[in-house]
Amino acid sequence: MAETVLGVDLAKNVFALHRVEHKGHTVICKPQIILLISLYSITVSAATEPPQFFAGVKGGYQWALDGNYHHSNPEGTILGLYSGLQFSPSWSWDLGYQYHDEIKANATSVNVKTWLIESTLRYDWYLQDNLSLYGRLGAAYWDMEKAQRSSNKSDVTGFSPLSEVGVNYNFNPNVGLSTGYQYLDSIGKSKTGKYNSNGLLVSLTYTFGSATQPAFIETELTPIIEDTPAKETVTGKTPPQIQTFSRKTIYGLFGFDSIEPSQEFIDQLTEIYSVFNSYQQARATVVGHTDSTGSAHYNQNLSEHRAQAVVDKLIELGATPTKLEWRGEGESQPVADNNTAEGRAKNRRVEVTIPSFQF
Repeated sequence: MAETVLGVDLAKNVFALHRVEHKGHTVICKPQIILLISLYSITVSAATEPPQFFAGVKGGYQWALDGNYHHSNPEGTILGLYSGLQFSPSWSWDLGYQYHDEIKANATSVNVKTWLIESTLRYDWYLQDNLSLYGRLGAAYWDMEKAQRSSNKSDVTGFSPLSEVGVNYNFNPNVGLSTGYQYLDSIGKSKTGKYNSNGLLVSLTYTFGSATQPAFIETELTPIIEDTPAKETVTGKTPPQIQTFSRKTIYGLFGFDSIEPSQEFIDQLTEIYSVFNSYQQARATVVGHTDSTGSAHYNQNLSEHRAQAVVDKLIELGATPTKLEWRGEGESQPVADNNTAEGRAKNRRVEVTIPSFQF
């Protein structure tokens, strides 16, 4: 029977093997084999792209989980150094050292201190040029020292799988900051007991040289200059580009039985005149309208007088009379309900339209 790392109960622990799916078959692998496979994959990648060297520091906090320890989870700090090779914007490999400060289980007077050497592959999935989500997967060779008041110190070593997920932000092509969650499975042996390490880490990385950029950057083609005899250049006039002015309509409201444009409407008419002043091709149609109050004959005359008043104002602003057409439609084209005061107010209007034209 073996003692747990942090508790006082006895438990039997067997170092777990790990299953890996490979080409449809299930293969049983120890963490040592996972590490060798990772190193082999890195070698193949390095043959196709020139890698770049990076180094960094990390720090954070961990809490230990032991299924046989039923008190609050012991906690401690993590410090580390690492370096590695960047093979592409997404793929990299790192080798590092972590020191896990002493974690104390007060209820059982057990103290555990661990250091480890880690090796992982990392993949970054870029959300933007400088922002990515990442995952790290690999193995760690650890050395754990366990001490208890009632017994001597125990020191064991071994391998465990290591994984980490988080967010990375690149301040520039050389400096990046990562924040993530790290998990180490089954640190310890049967004679000492085992625990799982959960940690929150912050890492600062510096990449030496010109860092590989994500594939979001567009490249320009460089023209090829050939050493050929000079040829006579024939110059010609570039045909003018034809553009289209989109149809524009404005309207102004009038008071009951009134033909005087409001100041707001006059301000809009200055915009119409500016189009006339800028484009020789511009023309305008002015149409007057009324509500249904009164006779149809009276309203027809009133709508024509309103249209004429607007034409006079445009000419006063500087518009050429031959570019203006006007008419009255009386009460025949309402845009709102004449049974309400609000609707009748909307129908007492003059519309000025500049049809589309090419220039």
